[in-house]
This record gives sequence, C-alpha cells and structure tokens, in this order.
Amino acid sequence: MLSAIILAAGESSRMGRPKALLQWRGKTFLEHVCAAVRSAGVEDRVVVLGRASPEILAAWTPAGEKVAVNLKPENGQLSSLRAGLDTASKYSEGYLVCLADQPTILPESYKKIIGFWSYHKDSLVIPRTLRASDSRLKRGHPIIIPAAHRQLCFEAPLDKGLHWVTHHPSVRIADLEVSDPEIIRDFDTPGDYESLESS
Repeated sequence: MLSAIILAAGESSRMGRPKALLQWRGKTFLEHVCAAVRSAGVEDRVVVLGRASPEILAAWTPAGEKVAVNLKPENGQLSSLRAGLDTASKYSEGYLVCLADQPTILPESYKKIIGFWSYHKDSLVIPRTLRASDSRLKRGHPIIIPAAHRQLCFEAPLDKGLHWVTHHPSVRIADLEVSDPEIIRDFDTPGDYESLESS
C-alpha cells in the first residue's frame, strides 16, 4: 500500500497568497494535485496544511483526503512531511511526497513513478527529466520514500531537510527518467504564476 503526502503548508511569502488556492483551468492548484494522485490509484492521501489552513479549508473540500496541520511551518518542509507521516496509514509501504504548487504534472507521470516504485520498494525513487535551459537531467517531484526509511525523516535535522534523508548512507536511490518537464516546475512568485496563466 502506498500513501500520498501532499505538502501545502508553505508560507507562500514570495507569492503573497496561499499557492494551494491559486486557480488554473478552473480548479485550485491543490485540487489539481489531489485529482492527479487519485487518478493514479492512491487511496490513502494526506494533505498537510499550515497557517493558512482555515482559508484553504473554507475554499477546498477534501474528496477522501485526510488533513494534517503543521503548527510550525517555519520549521521547513521536513516538519510538514513529519505531520503527514504521522497521519498516513500505518500499513503504508511507501510515501509519495507531492508538492501542492506543482499542478501541471501529468497524471501519467504519477502512474509511471508509482509503477516504477512497485519494482523498487526498497529504494527511494526520484524522477528526473531534461532541463530545457541546459539539457541536463534534473531531479524533481514527486518522490517516493519507502517505509523502511520513514524513521530517517524524524531523525534528520530540520535545517537539513529532505536532502539529509536522500543522502543518508543507508538510503538506496532509484532514479527514474521521465519526459514530463513539469516535475521540475513550481510556482514561487507572481511572475511564475503569470507565466502559467499566459501559457
């Protein structure tokens, strides 16, 4: 069994408003990500919210997703991941870590990553794709953390984040090359969002 942890607790300080609620093609960013994960067949889904949780929950209705709240999102992404891990099913064999500000990732990419993980359940799966700017492979999201490495997410220093986990000597990485450039695209500033609206 696989659980999805959708991280939507960021302060969105550069954007100036919750990125989870930005609109694209008639849906919020968060709705796009949740729908893609559902279409990939992941039944256990956790959305992690932060200080904007009242605003987000007033505008977004979960469709089977569980909600966790990170009371201290200033502690970084890893603190949000921990909140999600604590809420995910105890029977999970792995955790699909998704970002709420990546609404443009193709649903097929989620399916491909999950399918690849099913043959590499002892490895931490990271997708990568060619970056147009320099034609080099760049790692992106979503990643899958096997349950065997769950505890590392709680042992890692908060200031080191997931980088500490992915570079731990006990962790085996399985890279998967995908053709979807959206796995390395996110939206941090109003200019980033405007480029999406105009595309």
